[in-house]
Amino acid sequence: MNYEKYMRRAYELAVSAGKKGFETFGAILVHNGEILAEAENTHDWQKGVFGHAEYNLVHKCAGKYSDEILKECTLFTSCAPCERCLCAIASLGVKTVVCGVSYKEFSKLLPFDHKILDREGLLKSLGIEMKLTESVLEDEGMHVFEWWGGEYHPLEDLIREMDEIKGKKR
Repeated sequence: MNYEKYMRRAYELAVSAGKKGFETFGAILVHNGEILAEAENTHDWQKGVFGHAEYNLVHKCAGKYSDEILKECTLFTSCAPCERCLCAIASLGVKTVVCGVSYKEFSKLLPFDHKILDREGLLKSLGIEMKLTESVLEDEGMHVFEWWGGEYHPLEDLIREMDEIKGKKR
């Protein structure tokens, strides 16, 4: 499977969400080389509306495709999913998740440092088999965040701002 092709589509969706004023995340579900569904982030933290791209994708697909098809699918997401989305993906029965930007790299844009967490191991301890692949076209994916919230900001500026915030907390 051509991971790069599908990841670029997830990145396009992420930029589209960002240009609409949302956070820049996109996700797609692929079965046998065919895109079954796509979703953008519609999360609105001010209104308290959870709308992460992966969660929106799960919502579109739940009850629409058989368990047999879903377990054969690959979910592509522009960035490693939060734990809430990871559980939603697991509830769908998808066994393969491919992430553009890794948890570690995304933490450069967060006000806290990266924590190593064995997400596959945690899921396995719950009886859920899932393979997570990270860092597909990661450099390209980091630049998607330049459109976070509807305005363009160079990646270097975003990282520098977070480094300053992290420095103040130490």
